[in-house]
Amino acid sequence: MEADPNFRLKAFAVIAAVMGVFLVSFVAQRVWFWMRTRKREDVDTSRVEPIVDFGLLGIGLIVIWMAIEALVLSLITSGLQVQPRERRKIAEIEIGKLDEETGQLNLLFYPVDRAGRRMSSQRRPVLTSGREFELIVEVIEWRSAWTWLGEGGFYQFVTLGGYGNPTNNPEKTTLEPESVPRTAGATLFLRKPMQWEVRQPCAEGDVYDIYLNPGSDSLEVDTHAED
Repeated sequence: MEADPNFRLKAFAVIAAVMGVFLVSFVAQRVWFWMRTRKREDVDTSRVEPIVDFGLLGIGLIVIWMAIEALVLSLITSGLQVQPRERRKIAEIEIGKLDEETGQLNLLFYPVDRAGRRMSSQRRPVLTSGREFELIVEVIEWRSAWTWLGEGGFYQFVTLGGYGNPTNNPEKTTLEPESVPRTAGATLFLRKPMQWEVRQPCAEGDVYDIYLNPGSDSLEVDTHAED
């Protein structure tokens, strides 16, 4: 069983929620006790200090908000693939029939697991046209201050289609990417999503490996080597 990539984010949400609730409860208890005893001479009570108490209350509410946003973000990103920290294969594209006369292009798209093996259950046939294929991947990075919350950024496949046919406009097949709303929490923790693309001239019968390389901020493609 693979470790939960959002474990640290969820732990941060729990710890922040506890701290926020503690601060709010501390201020509420101070104010409540002062209101109950402020007119009694037999009880020695500390005076309410508005600047300190309202400051702690504000900090507590902000921390609780961050905890809620972190928890929501962990749920939103649970269906995304974790970005590798170094160059790694993320998909294979097999070229089926390539008709030069009609421009018809048949593709088979396979995501791969962390070991680089095809996940046949997620195979997607793509019928398009052109002399090249174009794959678009959405990459989502942590903001520099929050990189410690996750194993890496996230990525997901967006579209696959043809390219390089000047006589028409090749269709692109959507690879069912998850919708990642730009909530306040997502904006706080994550950078704006980027779309990386790769284009490759096709040869009928060939298989191409798609690599994600965070170090070069790009997608790379190699001809698949036979096992």
